[in-house]
Amino acid sequence: MHSRRHRLSIGAARFLAALAIVAALPFAIFESRADEIAAEKPLPSSIEAALILKEIAPEAPVYIRVFKEESELEVWKARPNGRYALVKTFPICNWGGTLGPKQSLGDSMSPEGFYGVTPGALKPDSKYHLAFNIGYPNALDRSLGRTGNFIMVHGNCVSVGCFAMTDSLIEEVYAFVRDALAGGEETIPVHVFPFRMTVENMKAHADNTARDTWAPLKEAYDDFAASREPPRIAMCGKRYIVNPITLVGTEPDAACPSRIGKRLSPLSPRTAKRLAKADPDLAAQGQKLKSAEAGSSLSDFFSGAMFGWGSNTQTTSGPSQASPPRRDADLGAVQSLLKP
Repeated sequence: MHSRRHRLSIGAARFLAALAIVAALPFAIFESRADEIAAEKPLPSSIEAALILKEIAPEAPVYIRVFKEESELEVWKARPNGRYALVKTFPICNWGGTLGPKQSLGDSMSPEGFYGVTPGALKPDSKYHLAFNIGYPNALDRSLGRTGNFIMVHGNCVSVGCFAMTDSLIEEVYAFVRDALAGGEETIPVHVFPFRMTVENMKAHADNTARDTWAPLKEAYDDFAASREPPRIAMCGKRYIVNPITLVGTEPDAACPSRIGKRLSPLSPRTAKRLAKADPDLAAQGQKLKSAEAGSSLSDFFSGAMFGWGSNTQTTSGPSQASPPRRDADLGAVQSLLKP
């Protein structure tokens, strides 16, 4: 009798478990469909209107800049003359580690350097709402022995060494990237800087242990400020070469030419000022939960995943705004287990 009751209780438990799974299926299907719809959303009408007013084609090439310390992501688009316009600045909700390049899998660091998004890097079915892979590690990272993978810009405001946005903002950034790729741009450059590399900021971080890795980033930052053309990045001699006039490939282990030189088309101060005034220069609102000085730990992830990070205070992104001094939940320590 006891055995029969035991079998009945097991059977009932299994039935209830199966019933729960069946009941959850519509919600899972709905969630999957919701992500699919999110990946197909057009740019907001306000952005489309701004592009039309500034005579910028919606499918024009895109250039993305990320600034870790400021927790900001900029989207630039090409004008008909080839010079780029700042379309919108987005707050980054979370990123991993501190300033400096990513060195290894699980080091809780978001990378710094020159990367790119290709059509195959789009991930509309990401469990972090939407995502695209920025292409870390690149050839130079691998040559220098840096490891790690699946570094994304994604939603859900949770960092695994990635750059995490809120869901509503990743939808906009994703649409920019998707439309530019569909318009024929083969690779969208994503350049990740430790901070806005002004003279003042360089002085402020002169004692940072990562400063020796920042020279090419500073060069690219300055070149773009002078030309408003995305820097062309080559590699040789285990280093980056920015805007070379000599033909240099992307083989970091190859020897560098004896003479390289620089090819740059700087704007006159008057033209640069005129173009800057003509930028749409929109600013998104959203959370910034990361401090460049704050470390991260695995316990932050579990407490953050259960209870949320920081406050719900809204901050307006802008070129000069710094992030609130709060810790994030960096998941670099479990990066190999969690794929966006």
